[in-house]
Amino acid sequence: MRRSDKEIKDPELIQEILNQSEVCRVALCDDGKPYIVPMNFGYQDHTLYLHSATQGQKIDILRKNNNLCFQVDTETRLVTSKTPCDWGMRYLSVIGYGKAHFLHNPADKKEALDLIMKKYSPVSSRPEKTFQYSDEAISSVIIIKVEIEEITGKKSGF
Repeated sequence: MRRSDKEIKDPELIQEILNQSEVCRVALCDDGKPYIVPMNFGYQDHTLYLHSATQGQKIDILRKNNNLCFQVDTETRLVTSKTPCDWGMRYLSVIGYGKAHFLHNPADKKEALDLIMKKYSPVSSRPEKTFQYSDEAISSVIIIKVEIEEITGKKSGF
């Protein structure tokens, strides 16, 4: 990282950013052509879980090339100044690289869906730690498990 003063080295802060971020941008490469898509996600144990329809461009790309890059951010705010060139952004962000794999086992898919649902649903409204899914719902989604190989964090304005 060029600006070592902005690098986040604390693994707990990186995990906190992943848990607080609402959108994960996933970057893929299709025969040299870049493709990026925002996704809902869950994070646990150095692994991302992404929810997807069973068909589409990202699925086609991942079947050919399972390498991906991802980015999340939180606490993003524009910082203004009297001088336009002194404007900037305040943020906490994480960028990582990993390998994507499709989960096929219904129990594994349910566990990943529970993780994603817990991230986005208010804790007070779902005190139980599992959700109910029909067999049809489980079979009609793909869960992409991303084994993180590299991860870095960056902060600005803190």
